Amino acid sequence: MNIFEFTFGHSAPPPSLWSTVFPGLTVALVGSIVLFLLNWAREWVMAQWKRKTEAEVLAFSLASELDRLISECFEVVHDPQWQDPESGIWETTVGTPTIALGDNLPWAAFPKSLHYRIRALPMKIDAAVKSCAAEAEYGDGPPDYSDFFQERELRFSWIGLEATALRYELSKTYGVEYLDRGAWEPEESFKSIIQKIEKQKEELAAMRKRHNLFRPRVPIEELEKRRAALGTALDVARAKVKPPLIW
Repeated sequence: MNIFEFTFGHSAPPPSLWSTVFPGLTVALVGSIVLFLLNWAREWVMAQWKRKTEAEVLAFSLASELDRLISECFEVVHDPQWQDPESGIWETTVGTPTIALGDNLPWAAFPKSLHYRIRALPMKIDAAVKSCAAEAEYGDGPPDYSDFFQERELRFSWIGLEATALRYELSKTYGVEYLDRGAWEPEESFKSIIQKIEKQKEELAAMRKRHNLFRPRVPIEELEKRRAALGTALDVARAKVKPPLIW
């Protein structure tokens, strides 16, 4: 019996470099991905928390401005007016509403639609002022300036209504405490004024359609055509009529 046995082709090969390195690379790669995802998730959560906090602070700072704008619009809509005893001209007793929006506010914390609607308020006020000025200049004029006052009531009723909607959205979305107005309901007042003026405008437009004075004017070109046609018709009529015999 041989003490030593030799076998060929059955001994385990030495481990390769790839089989040794690959598991380590896999673990390192997976660990890096997990670490990246954890950092990304942490940054995302922090960014969302920061944006929410900034939005809440911004909402609280804007709420008081919107409340003030609503009050000023209400005063404009219900302006008692004043008549100059000497000239008899009616004048306003309430100034133009304003809203102060800071330049360095974190507007990016708000959704784009809400951001735009709030930032558009000063432009709407400016447009209302210019529209009222046009009515004062080209409307029915003194002493009543009724077109001017009607436009003023209508424009600032719409602005006040928009401000109340924005104020409610800040309260609902960001938890800003809603102002307790008691029996005072400016929103309903704005709606009532808008409905009244729109009805008056519809009635006036219908009256103008019925009245000959307000019918559309015929262009001069059309009048010339009608005159020419009438002249031609008269010439034809004259040609057909024989002159009487003279004895």
